[in-house]
Amino acid sequence: MDPQAELRAPAIEDGLEVGEQPEEILKKIAHPLHPSAASAPGVGGSPIDSAAVTEAPRLLLIDGPYLAYRAYFAMPGLTDAQGRPSGALFGFLQSLLKVLAEQPAEYVAVAWDPARTFRHDLSAEYKATREKMDQDLLAQLSWMVEAVQLLGIASLERDGYEADDLMASLATQAARQGVESVLVAADKDLAQVVSERVTLAPPSKSGEAKTPLRPREVEEKFGVPPERMVDWQALVGDSSDNIRGIPGVGPKRATDLLKKYGDLETVLARGPQEEKGKVAEALGLHAAAARRARALVALRTDLALGPVDSLRRRPVDAGRMREFCRAHGFETLLERFSQDATEGVAAASDRDYRLVDSAAKLAQLRRGLEQSGGFTVDTETTGLDPLRARPVGVSFSWQEGVAWYVPLNLDPPLRGPQGEDPVVYLAPVLADARVPKRGQNAKYDMHVLERAGAPACGYDFDTMLAHFLVEPTAPHNLDNLAARYLGLRKIATEELIGRGKNQVTMDMVPVADVARYACEDADVTNRLIAPLREQLRACASEALFREVELPLVPVLQRMEAAGVRVDRERLAALERRLSARQAELENAIFAQAGRPFNLNSPKQLGPILFEKLKIQELAGVRRLARTESGYRTDAETLEQYRGVPIVDALLEYRQISKLRGTYVEALPAYIHPVTGCIHTSFHQTVASTGRLSSADPNLQNIPIRSELGREIRRAFVPHLPGWHMVSADYSQIELRLAAHLAAEPALIQAFRDGADIHRRTAALVFKVPEAEVTPAMRARAKTINFGVLYGMGPNRLSRELGISFAEAKAFIERYFQTLPMVRAWLDQTLEEARRTGEVRTILGRRRPVPELQSNDGRVRAQAENVAVNTPLQGSAADLIKVAMIRVDARLRREQLAARMLLQVHDELVFDCPPEELERLEALAREEMEGVWQLSVPIRVDVGHGPDWASAH
Repeated sequence: MDPQAELRAPAIEDGLEVGEQPEEILKKIAHPLHPSAASAPGVGGSPIDSAAVTEAPRLLLIDGPYLAYRAYFAMPGLTDAQGRPSGALFGFLQSLLKVLAEQPAEYVAVAWDPARTFRHDLSAEYKATREKMDQDLLAQLSWMVEAVQLLGIASLERDGYEADDLMASLATQAARQGVESVLVAADKDLAQVVSERVTLAPPSKSGEAKTPLRPREVEEKFGVPPERMVDWQALVGDSSDNIRGIPGVGPKRATDLLKKYGDLETVLARGPQEEKGKVAEALGLHAAAARRARALVALRTDLALGPVDSLRRRPVDAGRMREFCRAHGFETLLERFSQDATEGVAAASDRDYRLVDSAAKLAQLRRGLEQSGGFTVDTETTGLDPLRARPVGVSFSWQEGVAWYVPLNLDPPLRGPQGEDPVVYLAPVLADARVPKRGQNAKYDMHVLERAGAPACGYDFDTMLAHFLVEPTAPHNLDNLAARYLGLRKIATEELIGRGKNQVTMDMVPVADVARYACEDADVTNRLIAPLREQLRACASEALFREVELPLVPVLQRMEAAGVRVDRERLAALERRLSARQAELENAIFAQAGRPFNLNSPKQLGPILFEKLKIQELAGVRRLARTESGYRTDAETLEQYRGVPIVDALLEYRQISKLRGTYVEALPAYIHPVTGCIHTSFHQTVASTGRLSSADPNLQNIPIRSELGREIRRAFVPHLPGWHMVSADYSQIELRLAAHLAAEPALIQAFRDGADIHRRTAALVFKVPEAEVTPAMRARAKTINFGVLYGMGPNRLSRELGISFAEAKAFIERYFQTLPMVRAWLDQTLEEARRTGEVRTILGRRRPVPELQSNDGRVRAQAENVAVNTPLQGSAADLIKVAMIRVDARLRREQLAARMLLQVHDELVFDCPPEELERLEALAREEMEGVWQLSVPIRVDVGHGPDWASAH
């Protein structure tokens, strides 16, 4: 862990080769899939614009302090024009560029040390002999971090943990995900985590490469395998970190002892009796020191540092890097970055991006689209809401490197051959489903084009959706996909419109700049299709994409366009009632507390509840939950104190406050000024389970079981007077899926009998006839039926049911004894997930769960819940998506006026005229219940009424 120990070298041994210039190093960073990038920057991007990636997933982790110290001692005394020290920075940058050239990787991070770590708390002697960092080096560290950022690389630092801990944790976790890691460091501590997928690669010295350390090389060098390195280090100690091992035990003796006894504890247990002389005596006298040394040298491998994908190499910010080099006087690097910047995306010398600014060009474009065999289309607008933003232009591409941009804000306006609006002129080919359309987030473009008078039909690819199925937990934006699959740095939106208070809208940007940006979007989207098709095939997700996710896009687009009407007056009346009730609760709380205080301040609330009123004594709670700053007063904690008047009032006050702010007060602002409806956005690429999510506003979290939630739903009404709201809700779909997937005979029979599943479960578990099942028995069965499927253990069950831990544990055991196939399915699902690193739904949707291999028990437990939850929740999501596609097709085929408006997890919401009511209810039930053949019947509860609450 000592970056100084081996660093006092006369030259940058891991830096430039003799006579090698920085420009030559930079050329090595070219994207490996585009070897001609330097000579054809317009296609592949220049080397400095590309994030170096390899064909197999690879993570490059670099010890930042090591490179920094090494550079500092190699180039002392160098300053820039302002007199600031710069030698370490220059040497660090040279070394980093060389590493990047020698070790191309898709994921890259530089790890840094904090000022103090947990090891200092374990031992006051830890690194006590270390000299403080020189001020000249300290002054340059922030610039090094800045340079790393500009090169598109993540910087990692965690309070309490050294760079080695971060590297060890990431490499270990990446290996479990099938990602190979290369650790660029000289610290032998990292040999602890070397494996078949983790290589320790010390930087080269004086042009002579060092041998990378893999498991065999570690054993050859130290005499023990990687998994015994921590024991070896504990015996030997580490003088550079002031860690004392066993006196008289050097490297060779430590190797011999471990080969003889196996591990440190056995050495310490048997060594004093079986060894001879001073070694035996030292092992007996210094066993505690060896154990303390082991705790100090052992690297952490369980730190939660986020997904590996967050370390994906980003494109170099060439412009800012040029400014950085100029500021520090690095002329040779400045020249190289300047050259790359002019050769990059901005020049695009071999790209054919065409601005359509005449009727003749517009006619030429339409002929090209008609003969293209399929094309990508992308729209530019003034905002993110496609139903409110103004269209600015449309771009098209069907040939690599060639794209067309049709501006809609020219002055005078662009017109077609007969004076038509340009989008209307293109409408026939956009509406022709025989000519496939492709896009990135196609639903947005469909909205924009429809509002412009040219509905687009026949989409056969959406790059965002495809990538979601391939890598569900990764970012799906076009910039990320371009860097990930094409090695390109796209023009950032902020480069055109700015950010923050200086941001403008796209219609205020010069048309030529928008044209270049829009054409690139269409071109890049077109180029992404081939690699993403291959990725879909590779992960067996092509059918799910083609048959479910893509056909769902126009369904959701129609639902969003229809919107749902909200009764403003009803919301206003509800707001008045809630405001009055909240005032009553506030007064009641203050009266019980004996004084007014800030209800939203845990620091004020905690002492009142637990010190003044002592609610823990009233509720019989023995252990108080605390935070660093005081008592915990969150809702989950306060639920333990239900029945205490002030707590009941607090919880109701908070519920009202949340629902007022989230819905009652907020919903009117979302009402469209023209349609009078709320047009929520449904997202397919947010929830890793495959569930749809809703935003702007989120209508999926309105409580249904509380009266307040039902009051909010009563404000959602049909579009027209006299029409009905209709709700079609799957009945216990996840329990039915559990019975099917587990093949549990008792549950299958209960569903086939149409029995009350919770009453039947209670009868089975308590071994009584169903007629004798009490409400309390049924309540327990209901809780465990749902809870056990999502990892509920005896602790939580005891809290939920208000019973002892022992009772809860016994109840769970009885449950699994009664329904053994459920236990078997849970175990099998977890075993398969641990083996493959992923879980799949009934339609084959995959969700990676690498956290199952975490050393952190809490992280692992959460991952186990995810692994069990996803096949159920994800399968339910799959089925309702298929049902939505079928219901929508029937509505259009049968030309009904009824419209599907909302999807809320297992529920579909419609409105319809009274004469279509019976037909709609039958249609919805038929399509939803017949969506898939399970071993149990699928049931749908259908209701109707004048508002959403009445229909459910």
